[in-house]
Amino acid sequence: SSRKPQPTHQKPKKLPKPESQRSLALRTLTQRLRSEKQYNVLDLGCSVRQNIEFCSNFCRKLYIEDFYCTLSSFDFLSPEDGVPLETVYQYLLPFKPGTHFDVILAWDLLNYLEELEFQELMSHLGRFCRRDTLLLAFISTRKSIPERPARYAIVDHETITSQRLSDILRPCPQYQEPQLIKLMQGYVVLNSYLLRNGFKEYLFTFSPAGHPKRRFLR
Repeated sequence: SSRKPQPTHQKPKKLPKPESQRSLALRTLTQRLRSEKQYNVLDLGCSVRQNIEFCSNFCRKLYIEDFYCTLSSFDFLSPEDGVPLETVYQYLLPFKPGTHFDVILAWDLLNYLEELEFQELMSHLGRFCRRDTLLLAFISTRKSIPERPARYAIVDHETITSQRLSDILRPCPQYQEPQLIKLMQGYVVLNSYLLRNGFKEYLFTFSPAGHPKRRFLR
């Protein structure tokens, strides 16, 4: 008699260890915060204990929205159904009238949005920004990226760790600065830093009147 094949049990792959890196954009951001003032912060990544602890030093209120996870699992209202993205974003990010953010931590989220998704998200968030709201974003310069955003943790004012959450790759839009300016109406580049790990760090400020020139901080 033939033996039935035994099922094989594969151990789930361990996630790679977090990698430490210096973040000049984070340093610039924290340098602009005044010690005597409290700020409203929007974190668009997953909830991370170290980030909550770090933000508690200057935060009046911290909003955490794992936006990529929420958007990617949201399938009952979509542009394909004729529903405007703004309506979708109002549902997914239902901030109360009068809510204003001083700091937005986008991390590497923007690499995972198509141009229209990107543009509409920036427009939606702009409704809750003050003049000079700061937005931190990491834009990939590589042709491919992991299928989902990394997990970022703040170590101190100029050091972060990033942990890949998937080994599966997907194409990267490789947004260039002229594209970013076009997609981010009302936001101005304060500074950017090209890193050796395939990312370019950006620090934007919200200036709804627009600003024709790029502004650099030293």
